[in-house]
Amino acid sequence: MSAPSKEVTRDILMLQTQYVAPAGERENAIARIWSEAFGISDLGVEDDFFDLGGNSVIAETISRKVAETLDMPLKAGALLEARTIRDIANLLDDTMRNELPSHLVQLRTGGDRVPMFIVHGAAGLLFPTDAFMGGFHDDQPVYAFQVPGYDGQCEPLARVEDIAAEYLRCMKLASPDGPWHLAGFCHGSWIAFEMAHQLTKEGQRPLSLTLLDPGIQEGRMHSEFMRDVERRRSGTLYSVKLSGKRMVDTIRCYYATGQWIDPSNPASYDIPEVLDYNRKRNRKKLAKAVARDNVATGEDDIKPWMADREETFENEKELEIRRSPQANHAAVMLKRAFFKYSSNTPLDMPVHLIASRFQAEKLNEPSYPLRRLMPHLEVTVLGEYHHDTISTRSDQNALIMQAIADKSQ
Repeated sequence: MSAPSKEVTRDILMLQTQYVAPAGERENAIARIWSEAFGISDLGVEDDFFDLGGNSVIAETISRKVAETLDMPLKAGALLEARTIRDIANLLDDTMRNELPSHLVQLRTGGDRVPMFIVHGAAGLLFPTDAFMGGFHDDQPVYAFQVPGYDGQCEPLARVEDIAAEYLRCMKLASPDGPWHLAGFCHGSWIAFEMAHQLTKEGQRPLSLTLLDPGIQEGRMHSEFMRDVERRRSGTLYSVKLSGKRMVDTIRCYYATGQWIDPSNPASYDIPEVLDYNRKRNRKKLAKAVARDNVATGEDDIKPWMADREETFENEKELEIRRSPQANHAAVMLKRAFFKYSSNTPLDMPVHLIASRFQAEKLNEPSYPLRRLMPHLEVTVLGEYHHDTISTRSDQNALIMQAIADKSQ
């Protein structure tokens, strides 16, 4: 997913748009940024971001370079509507568009339907494609959150509860009186879940709450679930094996961080060194799993779910390289917040779950957090594995989200 290493000329792309030269200092500066990001020379101000092959990694590069060069923040998600060099220049000039906080992105404006607010996944931002947005009605207002601090405009927040409260504040700036549709991608579903909880405490609730295949990231929630499983399992041999594994994990953690603590212990989630250790350990596990599966199946026979994991793993590494230091710090803080989050209070309202088949099978376990915390769960299965469900390359999940919103009106 890297930008081309060798620059090509615009002429060989056979674009449908006529070439229009940049005018003024700002358009010329943005044009240079685009040419560098795409590896294409002589780009015109009316050339479309997606026609040029734009993706989330290139959007991140453009966003960072615009901020560095022009000293003006540009949300990566804004490229969904500001799709040309001229659009971006106009957006930067339009102070009215920047009245909303920098971590709330307008994906589609206009229309009088109840607006939908979507929480990003673990990456900290949502970058949808044209295909994904095609699943929503043309007059459906859609907003997406970007984790606070991603663009350096504010300090990152350390707890899911605080992020949820800030997102509610932003949501009410965009739509003060409601109603609202809420949705969350992947681990961001827990932020949306917490937002709904906080709304109910205020005597309100979202018109609909849709969660897309939320997982249980390693951390407090996962540890509490596993401890509940362990309590229900009997047998001395199992207990001995578990104790041995925890001792080995503690020793490894000590040598890596200088902290004598089991990395699955909830008390470790407030120790930054151990949280970073866990993050790196999880990445190594994924890299080994990818390598092992490639060897086992052969390059031409990689399982679809593993191919998705491999691409996500590579994209995450690429994003870390392309993102600004502030964005990387905000992403790390978000992961720490997920590690520390757990809830013991069920949500007393309908929750719509768009789940992979793999995730749906786990719902048979009564103590599984999704089942325990969302007693009024309505499940729609989409795809075999996680990345089939959360992919924004097609309109499948957006169509379901829109249908849920329509039914809830």
